[in-house]
Amino acid sequence: MNPNQRTLIALNRGLPDRVPLFSCTEAQNQVYEILAERGGAVPLSFVQQGLVGLLLRRAAPLVNALGVFDRVFESFLAKKVESDIALGYDCTWVMFSAIFNLRSNRHATDIYGRLYDLVADADGNMDTPMYREGLLTTPEKWNAWSHPDPDRFHQKLERSFTQLQRRYGERIYMLGSVCWGLWENATQSMGLPAFSVALRRDPAFVRRMVQTYERIYLAAVHAAADAGLPGFVYSDDMGHKTGPQTSPRVFAEFFAPSFCRIVEQAHARGLKIIIHSCGNVNMLLDIFAGCGFDGIHSLDPTAGMDLAEVKQRVGDRMCVFGNLDISHVMSEGTREEVEAAVIAALRAAAADGGFVMAMTNSHNAVRVENSRWMVEFTHRHGTYPLALE
Repeated sequence: MNPNQRTLIALNRGLPDRVPLFSCTEAQNQVYEILAERGGAVPLSFVQQGLVGLLLRRAAPLVNALGVFDRVFESFLAKKVESDIALGYDCTWVMFSAIFNLRSNRHATDIYGRLYDLVADADGNMDTPMYREGLLTTPEKWNAWSHPDPDRFHQKLERSFTQLQRRYGERIYMLGSVCWGLWENATQSMGLPAFSVALRRDPAFVRRMVQTYERIYLAAVHAAADAGLPGFVYSDDMGHKTGPQTSPRVFAEFFAPSFCRIVEQAHARGLKIIIHSCGNVNMLLDIFAGCGFDGIHSLDPTAGMDLAEVKQRVGDRMCVFGNLDISHVMSEGTREEVEAAVIAALRAAAADGGFVMAMTNSHNAVRVENSRWMVEFTHRHGTYPLALE
C-alpha cells in the first residue's frame, strides 16, 4: 500500500497493511536537521537586531503589505512536508500559519485580534509567535475589528494548499489546517476573563462571534477541498491538564453546532476531518464523536488521556491518533523507551485497526533521533496482523 491508501483505510477504521504514521512536527530545528540543511532556520536575532531589526521596528506595516512574513511561513510549510516524507511518515498535518502581522521587531498581531511576542526556541531560532493577550476585550472592540473576509481567506489558502498537493500529494496524505479553531479564536481574541463575562451577560453576542469564526473556518475547509487535499485537521485546544477549559455544557450549546456544520461541509466536499485538541478532553469525547469527526488527536498522556480508554469509548466512531509523549519519551527518552511507548500504544489501540501512530504535538525539544526510532519501531511492530510480544 502507498501512504494515501494506508491512511485512508485507517481513517475508515479499517486494517491497512501496517499502522500509518502521522506527523505534527512544526519545529524548525527538526525540519532542517531531517533535510540536512544547515542554516535554514531564521535566528530570532536576525529580526530583532541590526538593520533588519531596525527596519521591522520602523516599517512593519510596509513589511506586512509586501507579504514578507507570509512567504516565510509558506516556504517553511513546504520544507515541513519534505521532511515528513524523508522521515517516512504516511500522513502529515499541513497547518497554514500565514496569519500574522508584524507590529514591530518584537511583537505581532494576528488576523483574529491577538497580540504575540516574537520568541526564540532553545537554539535561538525564531519560534511560532507566543500568545500574549487578546486585543478585543469588549463586544464593542470585537465589532470594530476588521475580521478576515472569507472569500479572500479562501483564495489565499487555496493557492498555498494547491501548490503543496501538486508537489507532494502522491507521496504523502496531507491534512490541511489553519490557525486557529473557534474556541481559541473566541477566548483568546477577547481574553478568557472578558469572554467569560460576555458569555454570562451577552450570550447572543457570543453566538454571533462563534458563527463569524465558523464562516472563516469553513472558507479554509473549502480551500483544502478545492486544492485537492484529501483531509483536514480541525485544530482547537479546548483542554488543560485536568479537564476542559469550560463546562461541557458551554461547548455543547455554543460550539458543537458549528463543529457539526464544519464536519458536514468537509464530508460533503469529500474530505476526511479529524479533531486536534491538547489537554484533557475526556468529557468532550462524545461531543466530538457525535459531530462525526473521522479521527481524534492528540490524547496527551501527561494530561490524563488514556489511549485504551479512548479507543474503547469512541474507537467505533473515530480513528484514534496518538499518543507518544513529547515531554520525555520523544525528547529525552532512550531507544528502549521509545520502543516501549510504541508497543504500548499499539497494544492499547491498534489491534482492530482504526489507529494512527503519532506524537502528541510538536515541540522544539523533540529529538529527530527519537522520531526516527518511532518510525522504525512502528514499521517493525505495527504490521498487520499484529504480533506483539
